[in-house]
Amino acid sequence: MGRTTLIEHDVPVEMRDGTVLRADVWRPADGPPGPAVLFRTPYGKSQLGLATLTPAQCVERGYAAVVQDTRGRFGSEGEWAPLDWAQEGPDGYDSVEWTAGQPWCDGNVAMAGTSYQAIVQWLAAMEKPPHLRALAPAMSTSAPFDAEQLGGSLRLDHLTSWLGLTALEWVQRRAAAGDPVDGAIVAEVVELLTTPEVPLRRWPLAAVLDFEGFPGRLRDIFAGRVATMADYRLGEVGVPTFSVGGWYDVFSYGTIELHRAVRAQDPVPGRHELVIGPWVHSGQLPQVQGEVNTGPYGSAQGARLADLHLDFFDRHLRPAGDRPDPAAAPAGDVRYFLFGDDTWHRAAAWPPPGAVDSPWYLAGPAEGSDGGRLLPSPPEGGPGHDTFTYDPEDPVPSHGGRVLQLGRLTAGPLNQAHLEGRPDVLCYTSEPLAEPLDVVGRQRLRLRFGSDAPATAVVAKLTDVHPDGRSLLVAEGSLRLEAAGDGAPDEPYEADVLLGDTAWRFAPGHRLRVHVTSSNFPHLDRHPNVPGPVGEAGHSRTARQSLWYGGPYRSVLRLQTLPAPDAGEAS
Repeated sequence: MGRTTLIEHDVPVEMRDGTVLRADVWRPADGPPGPAVLFRTPYGKSQLGLATLTPAQCVERGYAAVVQDTRGRFGSEGEWAPLDWAQEGPDGYDSVEWTAGQPWCDGNVAMAGTSYQAIVQWLAAMEKPPHLRALAPAMSTSAPFDAEQLGGSLRLDHLTSWLGLTALEWVQRRAAAGDPVDGAIVAEVVELLTTPEVPLRRWPLAAVLDFEGFPGRLRDIFAGRVATMADYRLGEVGVPTFSVGGWYDVFSYGTIELHRAVRAQDPVPGRHELVIGPWVHSGQLPQVQGEVNTGPYGSAQGARLADLHLDFFDRHLRPAGDRPDPAAAPAGDVRYFLFGDDTWHRAAAWPPPGAVDSPWYLAGPAEGSDGGRLLPSPPEGGPGHDTFTYDPEDPVPSHGGRVLQLGRLTAGPLNQAHLEGRPDVLCYTSEPLAEPLDVVGRQRLRLRFGSDAPATAVVAKLTDVHPDGRSLLVAEGSLRLEAAGDGAPDEPYEADVLLGDTAWRFAPGHRLRVHVTSSNFPHLDRHPNVPGPVGEAGHSRTARQSLWYGGPYRSVLRLQTLPAPDAGEAS
């Protein structure tokens, strides 16, 4: 039998500077004061519809839920500037303490939410609100972890599509205030949102969204005046965390690293949990991701994600005697979804302690055949190399992977076979596997990569080649390279490309494949093959690229694998 829910709309929440933020409060209609969950969103409190956890699910388990518009957004007073993180910490502190002081709250408050709503949790926790007991950040990252993941590249489509939507709101607000924006600016914003490849092909990139008065100009981001991502003083967080991510989330690496970092510095074991599913970056987490139907356990509902949140909150916000199941405890700090097995597995840490390093060596084609090879042992013979020409004016188009679906891109495990015939994509493929191979952990590609340009980039992918020829994207990474001197390097670079984390079962008869190229546009910015800061180049040039292997030049795919497939759990 469900609970009766009371919902109060547009409840005023006053900040320390007198600014009033508005919140909707969901709470049980009867019973004693209980714990509360705070959601803070810039996307509209009435539109909050997260697959991770909803206000209604909170109330059903006896929690109040406070859903608040952040400063300057929708019903809340104040000014909001995109990517201005300075105010979110103090506002989060004040909102937690306001919640704790309400007559329906027993003084125990948690925070929850996805993406921006996750970032503001970390910022609030750093301020140490006395009544904050736990965080549940889903799909979040930090500035240093985001930089590590991207290898110096810019997540271009993600940034410009998000800023484009922000610019459209800025135009609308100006018009409503009687200060209309020039029609040419409106046309550029619309072009960026509808046909983004047109403006994003212009040099320099800093000229995109370069509007006087717009608070999210790319020029300011490139100059370091505006931070695209927040940074955190993790040592000051001090509360348990329940982190949720997805293998194809743009913030997959950051979510995992934030979990690892807070777990490593907490002297109390078992307070930090991590769930990584098959998902892309989205508030909705269905079982179909890209071209893969992950089965009934691959959705948020099949994973019991809301129950996992609330079980976690019960452990940290309620006395043991008040918990619905006081004996319930996690069997491991990490729960992860294994593609191909399509079940959930548990581990004491990430990567799983049983994971081992499994090197696969890139090599040239066998005699009488085309295409590079991927070998379980170093190739015999002397050094060799393959070459391609990278032209920034004809980049490899983005297709799937860890991209944001605000623009025109589609995220997730998509077939890459149509890209493999391009002359600027080198492919290295293993023999068909005789046994299943569980690739579980962090994957890297260490290349000897040459270029006749003084600066360039390398982009790499790991795919699962099916017997029918489909080549599904598993993981990807990028790295910007620049020679120490004025000209091209004398020796190939030692390029260590972070492909990120995954849990993927390669089935018998399938093959591993590595792509090596120099672009992934518009997901990533095109390297112009000239030195200088990101976004400032006014022109580009072609570059002759080379990948070296054999002899003293070892190019190696370094996988983490589990020695033998183990049985997962249904959910």
